Amino acid sequence: MDRPTTAERTTSARGVAWATASACAFSLSAVVGKDLLGALGVASLLFWRFLLASAVLWAILAVRRRRGGPDPFSAPWPLLVSLGGLFGVMVLVGFAALDRLDASVYIVIFYVYPALVVLGSMALGHRLDRVTALALALVTTGVVLTVPEALTGTGEFGLTGMLLALAQAVLFAAYMVLHGHFVPSGVDSLVIATWNTVGAGLVVTPFAFVGGLITPQSSSLVLEVILFALIPTVAATTFLLHAMGSIVPRVAAMIMTLEVVLAIVWSVLFLGEEVGWIEWLGALVVVAGVVLAQRPGLSDPEPPEAPVRPHAA
Repeated sequence: MDRPTTAERTTSARGVAWATASACAFSLSAVVGKDLLGALGVASLLFWRFLLASAVLWAILAVRRRRGGPDPFSAPWPLLVSLGGLFGVMVLVGFAALDRLDASVYIVIFYVYPALVVLGSMALGHRLDRVTALALALVTTGVVLTVPEALTGTGEFGLTGMLLALAQAVLFAAYMVLHGHFVPSGVDSLVIATWNTVGAGLVVTPFAFVGGLITPQSSSLVLEVILFALIPTVAATTFLLHAMGSIVPRVAAMIMTLEVVLAIVWSVLFLGEEVGWIEWLGALVVVAGVVLAQRPGLSDPEPPEAPVRPHAA
C-alpha cells in the first residue's frame, strides 16, 4: 500500500472524523472513571485498564483472524510494543504531575504537546506554513482560556509537577511523531492498538505489584473499570491510530485538543458543574483553530519516509 501524501493525509475527512471520535472517547475518562482513582490508586487503575483493554483487543483480533483478518505477528510488533511502552510511561508521568498540580495548571502545560508535535515534524523536514502556525496559536490560546484559574494565578504551581506535566507533553508528542514516521502505513490500526496496549501494560504492571495491587470489590467499581478500559482506552486509542493513518501527526494533535472542549460539555451534562463564559469562549477558539488546521493545500510534500516493512494487509 502506498503511503498517502501529506496533502491527502492533511485533508482526509475520514482521518478528521477518527481524530474527533478519539478526542470524544478520551474526554469521557472523567465521567466513566470518576470514582476509580480514589478507590484503586494510580498503578492498580492503570493495571486493570491495560489488562482488560488488551484482553478485549486480542479477542477481537482472534475473531478477525479466523475470518481472514490481519496476523498481528506479521506486523513490526517490537516497534509497536516499544511505542506502547512509551505511551505507558507517558500516562504514569501524567498522573504523577496531576498529583502535584492543580488540574487547571496541568491542562495548560500538557496541551503544549501540539506545538511539540509541530516542532518534531519540522525536525523531520516539514515546513511550518502560516496557516498551520495560526491554527496552533488558536488552539493553544483556546485551551488556556478554558482554564481561567491558571491565568489568575490561583492554581498550585509546584515546580516538580510543572516539569512532570511538561515531560508528559514531550512524551506524547514523541509518541505521535515517532508513530507517524516509523510505523508502516499498511499496518492494521487494531493490530497497532493491541501491541501498544501490551507495551503500556508491561510498563505499569511492576508499579502495580510493587505498590500492592488493589482489586475493585463492588459491582459499580467493576463496571467503571470495564468502561474505563473500553472507552478511553480501547476505543480512544484505536480511533487515534485510525486517524494517524489518514492525517499527519501535527493536524491530529490539534484536533485532539477538542478533548478539552468535550470535557467541559460532559462536566455540565453529567457532573452538574458550572462553566463560565470565558471557558465557553476558549472552547470556541479551540474549535476555530481545529477547523483552520484542516484547510487543504497548506502543507509541503513529505520528506522521504522510513522503509516500509513487508506485512499482511
